[in-house]
Amino acid sequence: LPSANSESSESLAKMLEHWLIENRLTLEVLLDAYCVVDAANQVVDFNVAFTDLCGESYRKIKKIGHFCELIKTELCPGQCPAKQILTSGQPIRLDELKGTSRAFQDLHLILGGVPLFGPNKEILGSLITIRDVTAESELQKKYGERKKESVTDGLTRLYNKVYTETTLLKFLTGAHREGQQLSICMVDIDHFKRVNDNFGHLAGDHVLSLVAQMLQGESRDSDVAGRFGGEEFMVILPNTDGPGARVFAERFRKHVEGTVIQFEGKPIPVTVSLGTSTFSQAWPGGATPEKELKELVSRADAALYFAKANGRNQTRQFEAIPKTEKK
Repeated sequence: LPSANSESSESLAKMLEHWLIENRLTLEVLLDAYCVVDAANQVVDFNVAFTDLCGESYRKIKKIGHFCELIKTELCPGQCPAKQILTSGQPIRLDELKGTSRAFQDLHLILGGVPLFGPNKEILGSLITIRDVTAESELQKKYGERKKESVTDGLTRLYNKVYTETTLLKFLTGAHREGQQLSICMVDIDHFKRVNDNFGHLAGDHVLSLVAQMLQGESRDSDVAGRFGGEEFMVILPNTDGPGARVFAERFRKHVEGTVIQFEGKPIPVTVSLGTSTFSQAWPGGATPEKELKELVSRADAALYFAKANGRNQTRQFEAIPKTEKK
């Protein structure tokens, strides 16, 4: 005699078959790949788009049957989406889900699913739609890479001058509106011409690249480091007052001073000079962010010039320079 469980399974299968007959026209308008999965996680119905995604014939899909064998996602088998729906009775949507099919590897999928209920709210199975967005994901990745290349310096991989100034303008506008502090730090490699003259331009490029790496390493996630000129860099320090900017600058200066940089086995002595300036809410009324940007950069440049004129390998704050020395 058939068991109660087998009778129940047969009853669910008949109700699911009846559901398919009633909703056939609705299913036929779906453009994405879809499949209907029964209570045992077996694929019982699907469209041509699903066969294309699986890369198998109608007969082979029916033979293989199990959803995870046909579409294997990063959640399968333990947290198989079809099983999640059957267990929870809730719809799901999973974007950018990594997966594979029997024909395609490294897929990016958008997967949605809803439970299918019988007349007494029993779960008959689930309807799952699958959209292959692999091509779109690759295009988006390439777009992101090209966008990054357009705002970064090719040698140092820091942001370029245009992007750095644009970002500083945004930060200044926000600091002015929110009443926050903002500092910048200008960095210049000391006697860089001597490096090129004595060791060659390849060595100079090597020094620029390593100093840029150190600068990025010393910066916080919220800071923005950019190459501002030949051997000159700028770091934007949001929510940072004058003393905080000095701490950052000195930490970086000591890092460079204490690092032995070599090129082709030859040590290259490298130090940096730094100048900082801090945005002040007390600047003359009517000043625009654009004018404030020019003033802030001008002050940091003046502090940097003062550091270089007074022996190099040191940090100077514009606000701490004697008035008689400011130009």
